[in-house]
Amino acid sequence: MNTKKIVARNYRGTRDWLGSEVYLRQKVINTLREVFEEFGFEPLETPEIELQEVLLGKYGPEGDELSYYFKKGDDWLGLRYDHTVPLARVVAQHEKELIFPYKRYAIGPVFRADKPQAGRYRRFIQCDFDIVGVAEPIADAEVVALTYTALRRLGFDKFEIQLNDRRVLNGIAKASGADTKELTLTFLRSWDKLEKVNREQISRELKEKGASPELISRFFKVTDQLLNLEKENIIEELRQLFPDQPEVAQGLAVLEKMLDYIEDFGVPSQFYRVNPCLARGLDYYTGPIFETVIKEAGIGSITGGGRYDNLIAALGGPSLPATGSSFGLERIISVMQTLGITKPQKTLTQVFVAIFDPDSPTSVKKAIQIASALRQEGIKTELSMEKGSIGRQLRIADRRGIPVAVFAGPKEVKKGTVIVKDLATPFTGEKKNIWANQWEIPEEDLLKKVKELLD
Repeated sequence: MNTKKIVARNYRGTRDWLGSEVYLRQKVINTLREVFEEFGFEPLETPEIELQEVLLGKYGPEGDELSYYFKKGDDWLGLRYDHTVPLARVVAQHEKELIFPYKRYAIGPVFRADKPQAGRYRRFIQCDFDIVGVAEPIADAEVVALTYTALRRLGFDKFEIQLNDRRVLNGIAKASGADTKELTLTFLRSWDKLEKVNREQISRELKEKGASPELISRFFKVTDQLLNLEKENIIEELRQLFPDQPEVAQGLAVLEKMLDYIEDFGVPSQFYRVNPCLARGLDYYTGPIFETVIKEAGIGSITGGGRYDNLIAALGGPSLPATGSSFGLERIISVMQTLGITKPQKTLTQVFVAIFDPDSPTSVKKAIQIASALRQEGIKTELSMEKGSIGRQLRIADRRGIPVAVFAGPKEVKKGTVIVKDLATPFTGEKKNIWANQWEIPEEDLLKKVKELLD
């Protein structure tokens, strides 16, 4: 028998969310869901567990390394790394049941064996939206427009949606001397890390992948050219810098159309720009890519996505183009709290019904009747289960942040009245007087008084 004492704790990189935190999470999720549906997206739910063969190799070496795989019976399984690969599997599996273009959103947990740090967990919630079956840049532009709309709806007023195209990066990598797929991917990942790690570390990583000193020097020369491009003329300047790279020309043409559509969607120009160093880490991207950053928050990207036209076919499905993006719930909330965009909400409960005498069947019955009547009118109501005094019950309600309390003693029951108490109004003085701000009213006026206080 194991006598070792169990210490209650979370697995590193995961955490619990208590009541007030969950209210905020639900508020953000509900806002995102509202915007998704305004743009015509429908919900999809997939299992957290997928067959390993579905997940393996879709994210690149780094993604595979951060994925959770395990064996159960004869099956090798994995926890989903994102919602995109499961979506591709669904389209491949249920193609004949879907109507294309297929616009779906998915909200739920994903899992990554990443190094835990601020805003980064091993189990977290992603809120994804994708368009399957549209190859034209209007779909990518709508992804940007939805991202802008959702972030503004959440209260953000300073953010930047950065745009690029994987073909542009591939062409620039070739022009910089990357002559193998592995070296090209290394260049892309190095550009993506420019704001996260120093150049010495990038130089070491390039050397480890076989880049010569001359090639490393060329990489940084091209990097400096990219960083010094003017925002207003960046498309044309990139064309002039890399005139002999067809992939660059192809990607820039798509970005140019995309920018026109984004303007048509009404997204103000200060909220987006082309960033030629943006790469995104996943290997399945094939075209436009996007990421949202809030520099003053110091937490990395809060949204990210791109086009992945080959992923569905790689899972045995039809060759269908697809594009989409994802909101990281934990990061969004962390930034909202850092910037003071949101205020903590202790509870959603509106009324606390106290029991004047918990040992009196008559008193208990009256409290139940009051609570039931309020609930039938749509008022979020908690019925006290506390055996203590009425004062103790009211202090519990106050600590929970419930704005209104109601109770009725023997005298009130006899007269057909109730006591209604305002717990939300600030008190003056050093000590809060729990007995202040209360009224005795006829029971038939209770709903009217409660609504008045809640307003």
